Amino acid sequence: MNLPPELFLIAMFVLMYFLLIRPQQKRAKDHKGLLKALKKGDEVVTNGGVIGKITAVDESFAEVEIASGVVVKLQKQGINQKMPKGSAKPMTKSGSKSTPKDNPKAKAITKAKASEKKETK
Repeated sequence: MNLPPELFLIAMFVLMYFLLIRPQQKRAKDHKGLLKALKKGDEVVTNGGVIGKITAVDESFAEVEIASGVVVKLQKQGINQKMPKGSAKPMTKSGSKSTPKDNPKAKAITKAKASEKKETK
């Protein structure tokens, strides 16, 4: 069966529409609905991967608390997805920073800073 080139071209366009264009339009529509539905208290992930809780929302901007007392103002387009409640939990103290006794380099730096302070006094 020999298809005319015009029919092949149309078939390729239809295939590309259903495989690429239509799913992208659906994702864009869903994202637009997500941005319209944002409200104070929602937990979100930004396009940069930062997780936080929304503290204020207006027409085109949202304020997101990313740590205790740290609030950033973002364009709503910079919000990637909404997370389930309770996802934005603070890190535990044991997982956040290493102490000098855990890290020999940090211990040496701490000693060097202490000796510098003694010399300047």
